[in-house]
Amino acid sequence: MYCLLRLWPLVAIATALVPAPSSGVRELRDVALYDLYQRAVANHTEFERGLGTSADVYIFNDWPTGMTFTSSNSEYMSTEPPATLVLSPYSVSNKYTIDANGWIPLQSKFQITLNPGTPSNINVDIGVLPFKTDYAPDINNPASQAGVMLAPFNILGKGSDFSFFFFSGPGILGPLLNSALDANIGAFIANIRKTPLKFSVSSDVDITINDIVNPDIKCSYASIVPGSTDGLITVNAIVDITVELQTTARFKKLTQNANVQFTGLSVLVTAQVDLGGLITSGSTAASNIGVTFTRFQTSLDSLTVDGDILTDIVAFLYPVLAPFLKLPYKLMSVINTSQNGPILTGLNNLVQSLGVKQVVTSKRWINARSLSSIWEKIKSVFDPPPTLQATGTPAPPPPIATPVPPAPTNTPAPTEAPWMSTLAIQGMKLSDLYIPGTHDSQAYAFQHILSLIQYPDIAFLWTFDYTLPAPSDGSFDPISGRPIHLGPVLGDYVMNSIIHVSRAQSRDLTTQLNGGIRHFDLRVYYDPSDDTFYSQHGLRAVPKLVDLLTQVQNFIASNPTAQELIVLDISHTNFNQDFELDNGTTITSDQVHAKFQSTIGQLQQWIYMPPNARGTPNFDFQTLQNATLGSITQGGNKVLILTPDFALPDLSVNTDGWIVAPSDKPPAGFYELSTAAALTPGDIVGNVLKGLSGRLEPDLLGVKAQEANAQIESTLRSLEGKTGTRVQLVSVDWWEFGANGKSAADIIIGLNGV
Repeated sequence: MYCLLRLWPLVAIATALVPAPSSGVRELRDVALYDLYQRAVANHTEFERGLGTSADVYIFNDWPTGMTFTSSNSEYMSTEPPATLVLSPYSVSNKYTIDANGWIPLQSKFQITLNPGTPSNINVDIGVLPFKTDYAPDINNPASQAGVMLAPFNILGKGSDFSFFFFSGPGILGPLLNSALDANIGAFIANIRKTPLKFSVSSDVDITINDIVNPDIKCSYASIVPGSTDGLITVNAIVDITVELQTTARFKKLTQNANVQFTGLSVLVTAQVDLGGLITSGSTAASNIGVTFTRFQTSLDSLTVDGDILTDIVAFLYPVLAPFLKLPYKLMSVINTSQNGPILTGLNNLVQSLGVKQVVTSKRWINARSLSSIWEKIKSVFDPPPTLQATGTPAPPPPIATPVPPAPTNTPAPTEAPWMSTLAIQGMKLSDLYIPGTHDSQAYAFQHILSLIQYPDIAFLWTFDYTLPAPSDGSFDPISGRPIHLGPVLGDYVMNSIIHVSRAQSRDLTTQLNGGIRHFDLRVYYDPSDDTFYSQHGLRAVPKLVDLLTQVQNFIASNPTAQELIVLDISHTNFNQDFELDNGTTITSDQVHAKFQSTIGQLQQWIYMPPNARGTPNFDFQTLQNATLGSITQGGNKVLILTPDFALPDLSVNTDGWIVAPSDKPPAGFYELSTAAALTPGDIVGNVLKGLSGRLEPDLLGVKAQEANAQIESTLRSLEGKTGTRVQLVSVDWWEFGANGKSAADIIIGLNGV
């Protein structure tokens, strides 16, 4: 490119002839300059691109669907961006080189539109002094779905002056990162002020950050793109920073206070992340995660250095950068070209020093054409089954309890009749009766509140604060302190992701009862803070214990002449511990037991108590093998409450009831088959990545149940064949899924042959 000084004569002409910078070419038709411009346009071999600015353009589609790129409203461009491009899912375009026309001294510009369905419009200026290279997104663009980096590449040198990166993606990850950043930046600055951060660069150089002033740090764009193998993803992120650092610098024997102010600093990073080790091992150790930075590009509006010592330090440590400290475009150009390799190496060495392994990769991005061969494989992994309704949302959801989702489209009508009340069923022995049950029956709707029951395999969830920012008074270290503050947006998103792996049913107990379910696996805990019994499955479920009991009571009231046996198996409790309250008082386990017995007393008139079971620890449930259903119901509805964790004086039976059938040849007894899925770390990580990459997160247990419930009869017969004994209780997730137009409950009821 010609020297910038060659531009000044044309600038002088334009200044004299054009009163307003916004004037268009039409206003210059009578001047000789316009003739020169027309001649340059007509004869590229003579004038080439004149003094124009050039850029290499890359367009990224980070959506799971196709995206259309268009350009329009170009002014004073010798080579315009492509008019229209259609990009495949998760792809990047070829490189396109554009040129601003240098033969007319007016600002070159154009507009682009990134349209995956809802368009994002961006106005782009291109040029060097006295013109500008900048962009302005339309204020009506969907939030966080478009990212732009106009990176100086080879300003005033040979080849293209800039690299333009245009991204379009779901806009999910950026707000989540900003949530965590906003929740912790105050605490981080307070810790810097309390304990300044010292960097000993060498024996001659120390730099201590004493304060961070007026920080404006935002992630303007971030996306996750799935790779060709499970657990391999690409992360693209653009962070915009304006900040002042107040420092103390030592260079050899000289120490000086010095301030550095960055205005309009933007950083684009791309990293390959491999979660395969985490998926296969189930451990979150750093050695199971791979990270390799593959792209680092940056731009800067202005850099102000107050203190000669910092300039001396830069000249001493990085002599290649020192001449350009007052030339932001050129400084960034050097960082983006000759120093880019060392910067990436330094970032990756830092990652390795933390124990994170490197990802072996040979490409910085996937070309659209090379992606087509693996897209179908990715889509098969990331698409939810077509018959199961995904209940997630592509944007961070509001902080409210998740409502009961609508029934899947293939759900049959519930069984209306109280099926146990026929003479044939009443005459059967309990040990001969197939009973449909639901696993985690209460887990159909949740609040964004963790339960007091901590599960060891997900214990890390209790180390997060999901709403509040970290304390900013210097008392909390956001790096090593606990809890980890996520902020409300990220906190809500994490809660919703937990819901998608916790929801074991889609309908309440009333619908389950009407659908034929008669055994209910209920997880209940006591919260002393408000003296309430809640149900849970990791998160606190919406229905309290009293709500679940009321649904059972209402079903009985709606079928007053029926003879149904309803089993409530209440487990995973915390009733056997004492609770210390903030006011110093103690609620003992005996008091909790008494409160629980009082609560279930709501169903007292229908309670069935087996002979010799009242108040008996570890009651032998096998003594009921020869009892007929009619001898239990005795002409009316009955409720059997099992509490395997503890024995009460009355109303509940301390027993496991039906137990999992052992693999050898067990004696006749009460046995259970549970088809409930045990989710693997790979299942959970894959579901989370699905949501972050723009696909709806399905309810994982529903996905698993769709397959398991379709084979429920053959699974049961196979188990009975291996064990040589009858299995009476069949417990399922998402009971409405089944086979041949029948729900799992209908299939199990039908096995009774009457």
